[in-house]
Amino acid sequence: MTANLVGDVTMRYADLPPGEPAGAVPVLLLHGFGTDFGMNWSAAGWPQALGGAGLRVLGPDLRGHGASDKPLDEASYLPERFTADLLGLLDELAVDRVDLVGYSMGSRLAWDLALTAPDRVRRAALGGFGPVNAFADADLSAPGAGDTPFDQVFRTVAGLPGNDADALAACARGQAARPFTEDPKPVGVPLLLVSGARDTLATGAEDLAVRCGGTHVEIPGRDHANAVSSRVFKQAVVDFLVG
Repeated sequence: MTANLVGDVTMRYADLPPGEPAGAVPVLLLHGFGTDFGMNWSAAGWPQALGGAGLRVLGPDLRGHGASDKPLDEASYLPERFTADLLGLLDELAVDRVDLVGYSMGSRLAWDLALTAPDRVRRAALGGFGPVNAFADADLSAPGAGDTPFDQVFRTVAGLPGNDADALAACARGQAARPFTEDPKPVGVPLLLVSGARDTLATGAEDLAVRCGGTHVEIPGRDHANAVSSRVFKQAVVDFLVG
């Protein structure tokens, strides 16, 4: 399904009913940089895990990704533009409140949404995310040209089918223009942080969870690329949302 939410970008999204309706709030899944709902979540079995727990799944392709529009100016990718998209999607679907599950960039956007509209968020699970600067030492005028962790991620995703490297570069610059800061913190939104033991991009996740009054789960042996498919991750999120 698609929706034109803010006038300049059309968003593609999935709206998947649960296997057995449980009356819980829907789960909004926010994928990482350079992926989309299908790559990040469907391929890793998340709709089945959440639907089997009685949860409705909302899965957008974020602007610049998947089958959604891909503007080429970096101002289109400021975090507040993503927040406006997501709130517009909830309004379009007449959904008052959601649980958030993000991965990597999607976790940063989940944090921003919980901070901006805490009344629309019941709980938030943030995977592959910590307080470190994901763009540290990267030359964003030529992303992928260096050897930083972000450069390595950019080279991996830029050539994936359906991706537009210029749009992804603009997305990186737009995100970097608003560096993550943990203060202020979301108020009244319980947080779960999940990270692979080998995920350098999520360094500090456990300490961030402590400072936020949240909980942290570490996935043994997993790194940034493969933690999202872990059964430990999925079970931790299901327990957090419905336990």
